[in-house]
Amino acid sequence: MRRPAVTVLLATLLAFTGLGAPPAPALAVANAADAGTLAVTSLAPGLTLTNTSISGPNQVNILTADLAEPTLKPRYLSPGTVGATAALTTQANRVGAIAAVNGDFFDIGATGAPRGVGVDGGSLLHGPASGWNNVAALYTNGAGSRGGLAQIFLDATVTLPGGARLTASNLNSPDIAANGIGVYNPLWGDEPRSQVLDGATRSREIEVTAGKVSKVSTTPGGKVANGTVAVLGVNTGADALAGLAVGDAVTVNYAPRGGDGAAQVAIGGNLVLVKDGVATTVSHPKNPRTAVGFSADGLKMWLVVVDGRSTASVGMTYVELAAYMKSLGADDAINLDGGGSSTLVARMPGATSVSVRNTPSDGAQRAVPNGIGFVSTAQAWTTTVDNTTAGRFTASANWGTSTYSSERFGADYRFADPVLASDSAWYKVNIPQTAAYEVSVWYPANAGYNDSTPYIVATTSGNQTVRVNQRVNGGRWVSLGVFNLAAGDANVVGVSRWTAGTGYVIADAVRITRA
Repeated sequence: MRRPAVTVLLATLLAFTGLGAPPAPALAVANAADAGTLAVTSLAPGLTLTNTSISGPNQVNILTADLAEPTLKPRYLSPGTVGATAALTTQANRVGAIAAVNGDFFDIGATGAPRGVGVDGGSLLHGPASGWNNVAALYTNGAGSRGGLAQIFLDATVTLPGGARLTASNLNSPDIAANGIGVYNPLWGDEPRSQVLDGATRSREIEVTAGKVSKVSTTPGGKVANGTVAVLGVNTGADALAGLAVGDAVTVNYAPRGGDGAAQVAIGGNLVLVKDGVATTVSHPKNPRTAVGFSADGLKMWLVVVDGRSTASVGMTYVELAAYMKSLGADDAINLDGGGSSTLVARMPGATSVSVRNTPSDGAQRAVPNGIGFVSTAQAWTTTVDNTTAGRFTASANWGTSTYSSERFGADYRFADPVLASDSAWYKVNIPQTAAYEVSVWYPANAGYNDSTPYIVATTSGNQTVRVNQRVNGGRWVSLGVFNLAAGDANVVGVSRWTAGTGYVIADAVRITRA
């Protein structure tokens, strides 16, 4: 079942009343979190970040991915081992990710290991045979990817001398099923496995190296050596391992089972929010949330973080989150870890590393065990022109200069009275190739500035005008949209004074990025 995607409208963000003001008015700056404000940033070909305010009130950050884009590759993020946590910025920068959200629920305060299933590069990293098996999964699809919800299970056996087989219940898990057997490999890390016993009265661990038992112990170990697998049984699972001795021939095999084909990347969640366009959730209090959704054809993916636990953003119930994911266009959606874990990071245009783009409810990033995001093999061309950039900005003497607002992009910005005449200020840009580009603008916001400023974009099909309310969304990049621009060095973006809106028209900076 298909749903329409969110359409970004910047022509009229909010309506305000009032007369114009001087360039340095002693008036309060409008809050960028006012309901209905919206900003979109192109992070890489096929990947955008949307920041929006909706009723609740709620602040929502959305990564929208075109999975058919061949340069956009999904990635499972982690600190490098399963039994560990780290800030999501650290995990993303570790693999060069453009953007990501936090992932699975985890054993907070103890091993730090995720409770559900994790797959990276087609290999199962961790997961149980039963319980916590819902995942958001991504698959190779030609040069691109496709995604959807799935259930993936651990399929693991321990073959004893004589051929008898035991079924293992967990792989690199923070706990072991009752009377079960856990398998741990070097990806587990340094955490002592005594923490996974959960009150079991009996335990037995064997280590298997090159098909032979190399160690037997009633005390679980920690780090697993390369080339070795640790097999840990609890209660009756321990009894099943009791007869083994060093030198016995034992083999351990495990693989993922389930899902729609061989998932290349998968991240676990606790419950399905939407399935085939139908909400399937249960009641739950409002909280910060992280969710992943897919279109019906599996070619579009939304990674959503809703802030919460504050007056600016109260969070969502599961029912509200399911409805919101459907409104974006998600035919299927899954809930990931929320609360203080809910985090979205992105590498903004011009930056060399990712930064946190939402407001975590703990006041800072929480260390988490994993995340899901994207790397890009494309090197997006981008350029920024300020009103002070030499040879790149022109304006008549009617445009004044102000340093009043701290939201300005550079040393100063330009302002002019609105008139029923053009007298545009222009930004000149050397476009390298005729193609689609995102055009974004930066301006300081003030209640005395113009509520309908005309930005002119010189496209391959003629000039297009987008009107922006400069009383809100100041001090950040605001997208005018994506336009086809012609190659060559010319005036590309203008700020016109011809508007019926009231208040000073502002010209500060523009940024153009290959879409």
